Amino acid sequence: MDIELEFERVDEVLGVARSRGVELIFDTGHGIDKQGLWPMEVLVASLGGCLNLDLGAAMELSGYPVEKLTMTLRGHRDDDIPCIDAASCHIDVWSASLSQQAAEELLSYALGRSTVYNTLTRAVKLDVTITAHSS
Repeated sequence: MDIELEFERVDEVLGVARSRGVELIFDTGHGIDKQGLWPMEVLVASLGGCLNLDLGAAMELSGYPVEKLTMTLRGHRDDDIPCIDAASCHIDVWSASLSQQAAEELLSYALGRSTVYNTLTRAVKLDVTITAHSS
């Protein structure tokens, strides 16, 4: 599978990536005028987006419909290099009859299927955890 995006620099702090009619605004600014995400934030958000899709699909296929799923994502930038050297993701998921053990097994399966996780784990220390909540 090949991926193709268009990128346009709009002004000194803004850039726009486009794919399939969707725009993602990148902004290197700070404070109240910030209109988009820093590229570092997009990298960490991509991990969450990929895990959301893969974990949700695994749960549905296993008979655990997702009632609610939230994530807390964090990344750390090593300013000396500079690079993202660590990221973490904690997932809270609500589904009827979902045990903690089943949630951890589904997460393990989803991690094995996650393109972004498998790409980042080669270069970044990643920590992904899950907590199951039954409704």
